[in-house]
Amino acid sequence: DHEALLRRMLLEQLLSSLEPKERRLIILRFFYDRTQAQVAGELGMSQVQVSRLEKKILASLKSRL
Repeated sequence: DHEALLRRMLLEQLLSSLEPKERRLIILRFFYDRTQAQVAGELGMSQVQVSRLEKKILASLKSRL
C-alpha cells in the first residue's frame, strides 16, 4: 500500500538522522519492546538516563514531522 510505503520511508529517514546510540535506544524500545531498564542494561546507562534521552529523542523526532 502506498501510504504504508511512505510511512516506512519517513520512519527510516527519521531514524537515520539519529546518532547510533539514540537509534539503538529507539529501536530497542519500540521495535523490540524492551523496557527502559532492559535498554539501560544493554547500553550501559541508568534507567533514568534512558528515560531522559528517550524523551529528548521523541521530542526531536516529533519536531521534524
